[in-house]
Amino acid sequence: MISLVVAHDEQRAIGYKGWMPWNLPEDLKCFKQITLHQKIVMGRVTFSSLKKPLADRFTYVVTKKKDYKVPYDNVCVVEDFIALLEEYKKKEEILFVCGGALIYEQALPYVDEMWISLVDGKHSADTYFPAYNKEEFNIESKQKKDGFTLLHYVRK
Repeated sequence: MISLVVAHDEQRAIGYKGWMPWNLPEDLKCFKQITLHQKIVMGRVTFSSLKKPLADRFTYVVTKKKDYKVPYDNVCVVEDFIALLEEYKKKEEILFVCGGALIYEQALPYVDEMWISLVDGKHSADTYFPAYNKEEFNIESKQKKDGFTLLHYVRK
């Protein structure tokens, strides 16, 4: 099963100069709660923006750099992202897609569910979440939080 987790604003902004263009501690808590003790996947640039791997999660890092290595036991470098998605599409085990923009774009056709933190307002950004068809999903839940609304979409 493929799940996607993202925070984007009303214009689908997700990043600015390598980080999120807002400061929402409650959103980070929601992200942690959703992904804790799970398998997650992100691109190399997104992974590199972290100081270290996220605790209590197994991380796949997608890159085309053949010589890219990471010194962590709980991190696996992956060159063929589509093969990884196809593998998890057949499993009951969930793979959480965590960015960046190109990874989201490639994953969208495979996604079974999305956890979207819809951030209030419009923010300066240089990176955006790809357009998606909301008609392909049902809203499973909607929770208003401080500065954002947590939406759980499930593919129809």
